[in-house]
Order: sequence, then C-alpha cells, then structure tokens
Amino acid sequence: MRANRLIRSGSLLLAFAYAGTATGQAAAAPSFDAWNISYGVPPGWQLAQQQGRVHGLSPASPGSVVYVAPGPYQSFTDVAAELPKAFTALGLTGMPTSQPSSATLNGMQAMTASYAAQNAQGLVFDVYITALLTGQGSGVVVMGVAPQQGAAQMRPAVDQVAQSVVARGAPTSDPRAVAALRGRWIFYSGRASPVTSPSGGSSRSYEETVEFDGSGRFAWQSSASVSVTAPGGSAGGANANSDQGSYTVIGSTLVVRGQQGMASYEVQILADRIIADGRTFFRAN
Repeated sequence: MRANRLIRSGSLLLAFAYAGTATGQAAAAPSFDAWNISYGVPPGWQLAQQQGRVHGLSPASPGSVVYVAPGPYQSFTDVAAELPKAFTALGLTGMPTSQPSSATLNGMQAMTASYAAQNAQGLVFDVYITALLTGQGSGVVVMGVAPQQGAAQMRPAVDQVAQSVVARGAPTSDPRAVAALRGRWIFYSGRASPVTSPSGGSSRSYEETVEFDGSGRFAWQSSASVSVTAPGGSAGGANANSDQGSYTVIGSTLVVRGQQGMASYEVQILADRIIADGRTFFRAN
C-alpha cells in the first residue's frame, strides 16, 4: 500500500477530523496551537497532510507514514482506549509483538509499543508507537506505519519526532464552542425489512441523545432495540445506556469525561446539527 493511500485512510486516525487539509508542506517545527504542542520533522521527511489534530509525515521515498496527534491524555490508559479507533480508521488489525517500554523524554513520561498489523487484503505492516504525557492535561501519540520492509526507515523517524516534542502549556479550551453546544441533540439509526411468509422480517433501531448545558456539563443516553419475526414466531430485545460528566472543546476536538471514562471526537458545530466522528446529531431544542 502506498504512503499517500495510508495518509488518506489515516485522516480519521485518533481524531476523525474534518478541518481543512494542507498537503506537501515542509515544516521545521509544526505545531498544534490549541494544544500548545509542537514537534520537529525528521530530516528527509515532510508534513504531507494536516487534518484536524492529526498530522501525517511522509519520507522522500514513499512507503511509510508517521502520524502525530495530540489528545486529552492524562494517563496511558487514556491513550490505550483510543488506539483501537486508530487501527480501525486505517483498516488494520494488530497484535503487540513485545512488552511496552517506558522512558522519560524532555521531562515527559513516554511509553513505546510495537505491533504487527494486517489489512483486509492480507498485507502485513509494522506499527511502532510512542505516546507521551505532558503532565498538563494532554499527551501526544506518534504512530509509524510501514510495510515490514520499510520499518528500518520508519522507526528512527518515530523516535526523532517523539524526542522533539515540546509542550508549552495546558490545552486551550474554546468557550464559544462550549457555549454553542448548548441544547439537546439526537442521533437515530434504524432499519426494517418486510415480513414475508417464507423468510419473516426484522427491524432494528438505535438512538443517542446528548444534552450539553453550555457551561461544561453533559448528560448522554442511548437505546437500542431489535426484533425478528418468522413464520414460527417472533423474538426481540432492547438495551439502554447512559453517562454524564464534563466536556470541553479544544480546537476542533470535543472532549468528554464521564463515569465511563474519557472520549474525544472531532466535531463540527452547525446551527441545526453537530457532526461528531462522521455521525450527525440533529438539534432537538
């Protein structure tokens, strides 16, 4: 798989971002302004794509990609919770190939891990990740992805980027975006198939409702149901879930911390809807 293909697939990596894109930029010290974080680009590499809070770096000779993404990480548990989204966004499944190792880089805690990953076509990739905690309510994930033969080029680049990370302060919340989310928002998904005498039918529905108070508190609930009807009878089931806690917006990232833990979503806030992780929630009031 070519590097530019990986970058396009990885535009959703960790962030599911929707901000403007800039390609082919060379930068000595790119930064994430809202996160007060910057880093250096290794020699022979360039900032090939920037989308939301995900930067994609590529070398002069295509074949590997290094992603850099800040996040609201206060522990490595927070980082681990988001890594499955990264693999899913890239269309990869991965297994660790060694125990994580810890270190201190520029006064920040760091954790490094290696994975063997495979895509749907059976191609095998080397994934090398270093996560850093700034100690100021944020962190940075540096993730390299390369075909196995490209690991020798990718891994040193990941190390160089991780060693160059500088945190200038805590992330900056956007109070206007926090206030703009005030209200009740609903996401709905459902499908039904007709009942016929030979095969029966089925229906399913899923709904999420989230309410923001405009000052940093949220309440969320979901409900799902499914039913199946066949010539011999019918069956069905339903379940519900809920959470509440605090929220903020950093740059284009909505960060929520509830009873079920931390989660982050790239968000667009429109007059009658919000788009988070590609899902559209419509305003209910």
